Amino acid sequence: MIFVGDIALPYVNAVKKGDLPDYLRNKCWIGNLEGALVDKSESLQKQYVVFNDKAAIRTLANDFDFVAFATANNHIFDTGTFETTTEFLRELNIPYLGIGDDLLEAQKPFVFKEGGKEVVILNFGWEVIQCEVINGNGPGVNPLRKDHVLESVEKAIRDYPDAYVLPFMHWSYELEDTPQPFERQLAKKLIDMGVAGVIGCHPHRIGGFEMYKGKPIVYSLGNWMFKQDYYHNGKLRFPAFCNLELAFEWDFESDEFKFHFFEFDQGKSQINYLRTETGESPTMAGLTPFRGLSDQEYKKWYKKNHYHKNKGLPIYYWEDSDVAIAAKNKVNKVRDFFISQLSKFR
Repeated sequence: MIFVGDIALPYVNAVKKGDLPDYLRNKCWIGNLEGALVDKSESLQKQYVVFNDKAAIRTLANDFDFVAFATANNHIFDTGTFETTTEFLRELNIPYLGIGDDLLEAQKPFVFKEGGKEVVILNFGWEVIQCEVINGNGPGVNPLRKDHVLESVEKAIRDYPDAYVLPFMHWSYELEDTPQPFERQLAKKLIDMGVAGVIGCHPHRIGGFEMYKGKPIVYSLGNWMFKQDYYHNGKLRFPAFCNLELAFEWDFESDEFKFHFFEFDQGKSQINYLRTETGESPTMAGLTPFRGLSDQEYKKWYKKNHYHKNKGLPIYYWEDSDVAIAAKNKVNKVRDFFISQLSKFR
């Protein structure tokens, strides 16, 4: 199975595909659908929203064997409706995970068999990054809250004792290349509980990679097919360091990993295959300067080195109390409000 990050296609062939190796096309894929599915998307271009055009996703599904789309993200409710998105995915016969009319539906895992292995994937979205999580009645995103994640994973392991249970997280601040201390510890706790590994996305750039107790942690897949210079009235563009993209392949029968690297050509709006690395990927090693640090060492390292260190954004820790988390969330909500107001004058 191949895991990829953010997909945002406002029209057919908005992002072109370069020469991809044929064997990649024939694999099973799962990716983060970064935005609701809509018709006639031209009228939405000037709004401060991200979305996917139905025809574009139909074409993508014809080009690749997407067995599911993760939808627990901060743009899935930007526009369109829950019903429009889910009904169209059912029409394509592609399951979705991470959203629902209520919590019971949103937390329902995607169960898939690859060869002789059963794979159970749970999808969570972090409210701090504007994921509209379920509070009471839905629809909404399956919340990435510590207790809820632990309880959901514990139940999945209990319900599927012989399966590969895999959390797929939408977390971290945009453009961060390193995980929050809370996220790193959460990934380890989940592996301690028995998950097969942890995969994350949202920052729009590749994050680091670590092995913990022989299990993989991919902190951020980065973008996959995300049209730039179109959304937000043509102003949404990511820095050049986001152009390196990752497709993470996991053979569940052999437990072998492959890192397929691509480069996004902003001028041509095209993804081009670069290379495949296996085992101790030198590229991923270079993207993980914190590899091997203890939890305490990492807290200090993160304060000094993370991308947003000079912007006053709260840092989240495993040991944060509910009161501390609420206070940090409030800081982020106030910040998001002012950014949204400023965006109206861009």
